Amino acid sequence: MKTQIEKLPKSTIKMAVTIENDKVKEFYNNEVKKAVENTEIQGFRKGTAPREMVIEKVGNSKLYGDAINELLQTFYPQALKENKVSPVSNPKVEIKEFDIEKDLEFTAEFAVKPEVKIGDYRKALKNYYKEKTEKLEKEKLEKLKKGELNVEKEEENHAHIGPNEVIDILLKESEVEVSDILIEEETDRLMMRLMDQLETIKLPIEKYLKAQEKTADELRAEYTKIAENNIKAEFVLSYLVGLEKIEVSDREIEEMIEAAGDPSVAEQMRDPMQKLYIRTILEKNKLLTKLIEDTQGPHAHEENHEKGEPESEKKEE
Repeated sequence: MKTQIEKLPKSTIKMAVTIENDKVKEFYNNEVKKAVENTEIQGFRKGTAPREMVIEKVGNSKLYGDAINELLQTFYPQALKENKVSPVSNPKVEIKEFDIEKDLEFTAEFAVKPEVKIGDYRKALKNYYKEKTEKLEKEKLEKLKKGELNVEKEEENHAHIGPNEVIDILLKESEVEVSDILIEEETDRLMMRLMDQLETIKLPIEKYLKAQEKTADELRAEYTKIAENNIKAEFVLSYLVGLEKIEVSDREIEEMIEAAGDPSVAEQMRDPMQKLYIRTILEKNKLLTKLIEDTQGPHAHEENHEKGEPESEKKEE
């Protein structure tokens, strides 16, 4: 196997892979062997029909397709490992041609983790909170002038910032180039979720678009922007989790699993991949809470902060 790596803009990599012809033939013959073992042809016991008859019945197009799938599933991960690259998206694979007598050449284009550059986000948060506090004090003063101020009530009224506000500020203070492949994947996910929601309430997409006064292209463009913000937020928060040395204990993860209540759901949540996902959620929530507390100081605990999806994720609902 030969590989060649090309770095494209926006944290995207294009990997060209060449698989030698002897491997192509080996994988094709394996598929033919499996077909012979599993194909029933009248007049022959299962697994004893002549190879050529099986190939004719099954069809070379299917056998070629199965061989290609096995080749890709074997050599694509191997190529990644050899080149020490870790995709964060599914690959866009292109096969030049498939000829049983030639080497197999394919390219795989995929997104990798982008570099995150961030400015003085703590200063930006402080400035934002200061402006919000000054605006609130100004409003209190206006009420006082009009005789509308409830002193007892307003004494307990302090400016607060929520997680979505923090995320917005972090995005403004950061630079991160996200691969178009990732944005497209996330856009598709959001659009599919919308379609599922519309199907649940039996609302045709045409009527939804009419109610929103948008074309299908305009809706897609809007969701593309939401998707880009969502992905950027994920990378920025992950970067800051490391920078701020945020840690989540195994006990905290177990407590979240136990909070599910349903034993069957809890068991599913104990899957290693699910536990990793839970850890990332808790880390980001801890990060946001820490940034809010550090920014607001003594008033940080006076409000139950919203913990959930970034605002960009919610705008579609």
